[in-house]
Amino acid sequence: MKRIIISLICCILYPISAFSQNVGLVLSGGGAKGAVHIGIIKALEENSIPIDYIAGTSIGAIIGSLYAMGYSPDEMLQLFLSENFHYWQTGKIEDNYQFYFWKNAENPSFTRLNIPLNDSLNIRESLLPNSLVNPVQMNQAFMQLYAQANTQCDEDFDRLFVPFLCIASDVYNKRPFILRNGDLGDAVRASMTFPLFFKPIVIDSVPLWDGGIYDNFPVQPMKEAWHPDFIIGAVVAGSKAKKPSEISVYNQIENMVMHKTEYQVDPADGIRLQFAIEDVGLLDFDKAQALCDLGYNTTIEMIDSIQGRIERRISLQEVTNRRKAYKNKLLPLIFKRVYISGTNASQEAYIISQIHRDNNGIFTIHDFKQAYFQLLMNPKIKEIIPHAEYNYEIQAFDLYLDVKIKDEITTAFGGNISSMSANQIYLGIGYQSLTELSTSFNLDAQLGNAYNGFTIYGKLEIPSRIPLDVRAIFSYDTRKFYESEKLFIDTDLATFTDQRETFGKLGIGLPFLVNAKTDLTIGYGQLEDKYYQTRSYVGEEYDRSRYDLFNIGLYYHKNSLNAKQYPISGQQHKVYAQYILGEEKFFPSKSKQFSKQFSQSYIQLQALLNNYYPVNSCFNLGYLIEGMVSSKNLWSNYTASVLQAPGFTPTPHSKLILNEAFHANQYIAGGLIPILKLNSTFHFRGDFYGFLPVYPIKRDEKNQAYYGKLFTGPAYWAEVSLVAQLSFMNVSLYVNHYSYPKNSWNFGLNIGYLIFGPKFIP
Repeated sequence: MKRIIISLICCILYPISAFSQNVGLVLSGGGAKGAVHIGIIKALEENSIPIDYIAGTSIGAIIGSLYAMGYSPDEMLQLFLSENFHYWQTGKIEDNYQFYFWKNAENPSFTRLNIPLNDSLNIRESLLPNSLVNPVQMNQAFMQLYAQANTQCDEDFDRLFVPFLCIASDVYNKRPFILRNGDLGDAVRASMTFPLFFKPIVIDSVPLWDGGIYDNFPVQPMKEAWHPDFIIGAVVAGSKAKKPSEISVYNQIENMVMHKTEYQVDPADGIRLQFAIEDVGLLDFDKAQALCDLGYNTTIEMIDSIQGRIERRISLQEVTNRRKAYKNKLLPLIFKRVYISGTNASQEAYIISQIHRDNNGIFTIHDFKQAYFQLLMNPKIKEIIPHAEYNYEIQAFDLYLDVKIKDEITTAFGGNISSMSANQIYLGIGYQSLTELSTSFNLDAQLGNAYNGFTIYGKLEIPSRIPLDVRAIFSYDTRKFYESEKLFIDTDLATFTDQRETFGKLGIGLPFLVNAKTDLTIGYGQLEDKYYQTRSYVGEEYDRSRYDLFNIGLYYHKNSLNAKQYPISGQQHKVYAQYILGEEKFFPSKSKQFSKQFSQSYIQLQALLNNYYPVNSCFNLGYLIEGMVSSKNLWSNYTASVLQAPGFTPTPHSKLILNEAFHANQYIAGGLIPILKLNSTFHFRGDFYGFLPVYPIKRDEKNQAYYGKLFTGPAYWAEVSLVAQLSFMNVSLYVNHYSYPKNSWNFGLNIGYLIFGPKFIP
């Protein structure tokens, strides 16, 4: 009788136990390998396995949090493969938010050093970056991702769609830091902050790092938090250190800082899914689809074992309906009030003025992102950390911005090392001031055997719905063109042309959409050319032409090129309209008095299109078209006219030579630029150009200039280069051929950037 009663009790209790059986899912860290977790969740949902609690570390925290706030597996995978996620994990800013208006002119710098004015001896932070990945994208992305769910759960992670916790590491107290409440975005950000790659997150005055340092597989925190009846653990991290021959930078840091984790689930508590994954790096999220499939297929293979131990079921349709109901309750991410810390009153006013609102004072996440990235273009602003909290009184989110202002002098160093006549050193010094207005001052200097220049540049930026800048520039430079070009040039080689420019300009600039701007400038310059009339004659004295010129210009620029030299993607458009008025005084050799004086005024119009398009993963194709129209007359002689005529110089080498065949007052030119991408660093490129003067400049027997016949004198050149596009400089090995003069073959090596200072007539 006793046995019968016990059997009856067991039969009664079993279905109750099965019905109440709770399941916890534990996700390990492991970088991009964690995309396997998405496939696991997808397989569990499709086979009606419930997920009642979720805990994760690092990438496990990211995926776990996304699932906990209502993302489906398909939505998570779509996010990982999206362009937005690529920008977030690399720190790159998408073209739509690259506010070209705030950019200064390109220079040949390849390293910068910031010297704090409040402690000029403390420059370690400038020498060693806080993180290899720029945090500006993640700062706004985590606010955007998590703000709504954070409000919905009132900062209690047990009140999410699925209760959630994650693990960070308190390296000062050498312990894991369990996060179950607070700001959800900060919690996840702390859990995945891998040392050196990302900056630490400070919570409760404690800097927190990647949870994998102390607990990369949080089974015990899961048990202590919720006491689930069954645990499914997913492990994508390696349990053994790699051999020295296999060690990358990531592996070295991982082996140094990560404490040993026991990737175990007691068979009495649940089941472990172990994945051995090779050849997937920390940020290889482009492999997310294949990794997701691996997780899905492996889980399906084990689904009978899982279902055999988990009696409770919840259908995919029920989960989908619950998810939809949860997400419908999320409050729209719109903002009204802004609170700023880390600034003074005038700086706060400047920052608030950049956020554009509608008539009700409301602004969207898109409005904020535009203002956010524009503000970070200001060299005075080091970082902006945004948080959002919902204000039920005004039925919108309050935006809190923690702004870090820099008080420092910026120094820059760069230049070019060349096998030809282009060894240059660049030095730059800048200072920015931020009050209600933003001002910047820069001093640039270049020294070399081809070009020497000195430029002082000041700019005042006036914030408004349509921002405006006012700038002034003073420049002095000299350029030399050598008698001939030789490999590893002798610096004593005579020059046949020496040019000098001294000028000042005032300008006003306005933005034109996102990647473009317009400028109106007025300036005065004194130019001098010293030259021989022919290269075959090299005497002790040059002929000289001196110009006093007045210039008014209206310029339109658009630039989204991915590099300042040898780009492979993006667009560059220019339209220049200029009015020039002035005179030339011609001084024959050995004469201190000018023998001729020429005055003229003319209009000059120039347009340039330079676009690059991807054809496939290995090949891009670019093209360049440039046209010049001018009412300009010829100057006192042939050489003076050619030197002052606009030139077509689209490659670094073409900027070093004075090739008469590619100079004219009116011309059309262009060509194709095929690019073979070998990897993310190296590419082969071809530059194949043609040049056609409308009226070529000709020389008579007395070295006087005259216009030739319409559309005569075409010229071409071809160049092939192997380019290494490094993060801080270019290295290029090139060979080219010009149609004029005959047998004009050149080859050489450039290391750095060959970018000269501004010209009076650009």
